[in-house]
Amino acid sequence: MKKFHWVRLYLLLLIVTLFSAASFAGIKGYYVIYRETAMQKAAARSSQGIADASDLIMDKISQIAKDAGRVQYDRISELIRHESNNELSEDELESLFRAGYVNLIRDEIGQDSYSICETLNSYINATGIRNVSVDTSERTTIDEETDDAGNVISLRIRDVTICYDDPDLGRQIDTVSYNIQFPDAIFHAGSDELFRYCIVSKKGIYITGMTSSIIGDIFAGRHSPEECRDAEIVYGETGTYGGLNILSTQLGIKSDTIVSLGDINLNGSFVLFAPNTEELDCFAQRLNEIEGFSRNTSYSMEGKLYPTYTMDEVPLAKYREAVRLVEASLSGLDGISMYYDSDNDGGYDGKYRKLLSDSDVEIRNDFTGIVATPANVIIDSDVNFEGIILSGDRIYAMGNNNIVANPSVARTIIASEMDGEYGIKVSDYIGGMKTAGLTDPDHYVVPYRQ
Repeated sequence: MKKFHWVRLYLLLLIVTLFSAASFAGIKGYYVIYRETAMQKAAARSSQGIADASDLIMDKISQIAKDAGRVQYDRISELIRHESNNELSEDELESLFRAGYVNLIRDEIGQDSYSICETLNSYINATGIRNVSVDTSERTTIDEETDDAGNVISLRIRDVTICYDDPDLGRQIDTVSYNIQFPDAIFHAGSDELFRYCIVSKKGIYITGMTSSIIGDIFAGRHSPEECRDAEIVYGETGTYGGLNILSTQLGIKSDTIVSLGDINLNGSFVLFAPNTEELDCFAQRLNEIEGFSRNTSYSMEGKLYPTYTMDEVPLAKYREAVRLVEASLSGLDGISMYYDSDNDGGYDGKYRKLLSDSDVEIRNDFTGIVATPANVIIDSDVNFEGIILSGDRIYAMGNNNIVANPSVARTIIASEMDGEYGIKVSDYIGGMKTAGLTDPDHYVVPYRQ
């Protein structure tokens, strides 16, 4: 009996010991699970806190960039309202816009690493996001990238280190950079690329008569042999028809771009090709010197002649872009179904003349403005033209002509049409016309990691 009692006592003690060990193991396991859960929650808080801070930084910078774009756009718009500044090209204005836009953003965010970090920290502190800060680091910079001409092409805030201080995990960090996008700013209505041209013809240009001058870009298309006219045979076209043809005259040309889809034929003429601003690029299938009956042919070219069938990649890209521009611009001319001359419109109060016609146009007197027709244009002898001529057929200049591109003239006409309620608008028949204004990008700030 006594022996049985000790066995029972032993078993009881064993059960208590095993139960205690099991309980201890259970408590320890529970603590491990609890600890792991707490660390996971801390990691999630850390990640979310850093993400919230980054989103806040992007929102604040986006608003600063948007406001800077509007302020700079208004400043430049006010600048070009003065007549003396209306000569600035769209490219020049865009360069001014981008430079001012960058400076306004820099002024708001900071110029050096310390001030940038302080500014970003102030955004976080103002919202009450806890345990998050921007680490002050010399790596944090605001940098702009420029092209070879000094124009700003990108703006970035680099290496912003966002920290989250957690009592369990300690300090967690993430380093992010931000691309600041540029809004699309258009200051001149119309198309500055097109308005650098003075004569644009879908099927060829023919120049003869007394000494003349052309200042501005030139586009001369081509036509089929079946469309050749008797009056054009003497210009010397062979193989290809259309292009730029110059007969029995002296001609001075100052252009940055000459595009001839056919040949350039010089017949009994002296021609000086020179750049209008910096350099001349001349594109043609061939340049033919044809001796006239009574006059020799010679020319001087202060620029580069590119035969269109043997071009390298860079000039080929420029040539194709010029062709694309003109094809788009002339695409609506066939829609002209009337004759309209603003000089005959008593209700027209525009500064410059515009003439639209569904048939041939003869310019008999000096003209400043825009001519647009799907047919031919004839510029009579002793007539001067300033602006742009758009012809869906051929252009003939008969001698002693001064033909000058003036983007300001064309811009003024298009801008007045877009602002007014004129019944007949030349802009309705010219493809690719732009409206002045400021367009926001899809996102002002885009984050990235290097």
